[in-house]
Amino acid sequence: MDLAKACPCCGREDLLDRPAVMAPFIASYVFGREPWPTSLLECRACGFRFFEGRFSPDEEARLYAGYRGERYFRERHRFEWWYSRRANDGLGQDPGEIAFRKRRMAAALAAVPGTQAIRSVLDYGGDRGQFIPDGLGERRYVLDLSGTEPVEGVAALRSAGDLGGGSVDLVLCCNLLEHSPQPAALLAAAKGLLGPGGWLYVEVPLERYGLGFVPRGGWYRRYAAALARHPACLAWVDLYSTAFRLKAGLVPPLGILKAHEHLNFFHPPSLAKLLEASGFAVAHCGPSPNQGVGKAFPTALLAVAKKL
Repeated sequence: MDLAKACPCCGREDLLDRPAVMAPFIASYVFGREPWPTSLLECRACGFRFFEGRFSPDEEARLYAGYRGERYFRERHRFEWWYSRRANDGLGQDPGEIAFRKRRMAAALAAVPGTQAIRSVLDYGGDRGQFIPDGLGERRYVLDLSGTEPVEGVAALRSAGDLGGGSVDLVLCCNLLEHSPQPAALLAAAKGLLGPGGWLYVEVPLERYGLGFVPRGGWYRRYAAALARHPACLAWVDLYSTAFRLKAGLVPPLGILKAHEHLNFFHPPSLAKLLEASGFAVAHCGPSPNQGVGKAFPTALLAVAKKL
């Protein structure tokens, strides 16, 4: 499928096209070149948004090898000086975040009839398996290529073949689909790990910011191209755009859309379409309450689906 012409979720070719810029960090770290103009595409049919530029398997490997390690932090901080050591090292390691996400996942699964029979669970790309809820499954696995030591009670798999041709009752796919150049292929791989009638739990960030100040006209595309040629100006516009987007939920006037690690932006209709097209019956798909103890966590979109 030509991602520049068709929606990865529903396959329709009626797409809106808005000017964007490849992030300087990604351009340098992954591609070894200066940033360049690209586009954010939006499907008129299901509302899915995705960046036109996608990573090849080799480019994806360059980005995620040693992910959030010392070299990653140093290079990203060089281009995005507001990206802190605390943010880099704390993602997925904060005890409050871990406890909150485990409770949220357990509640979402408990609300769907039939999931109570789950005996085995595999966290697909799940780091150390630290987000698997306590008491979920008698056999617990994590499939992650980083080589990190799993938490107690979780067995590490380095490939799907480590299951020995077996299957599991539940696959967790958390915070992966937004990064994937080929989200349908990722879901197909996860589906292959499930036994008949197995369950899939999906969690993605719900990043649905307003684009009313991002015109589609030629002048804005020329503006984005000019910013790509002047990295210092682009950095300041990027900071302004990021801060405004996080605070107000929209891209501000003269702000910029930046293609970064998140290539895909789901909302309930588009995620449901992708799951259905991938051979799942969707039991639940919607935003979650995100108020944790003492802090608010980023808004998430959760889905629970059954393998057909």
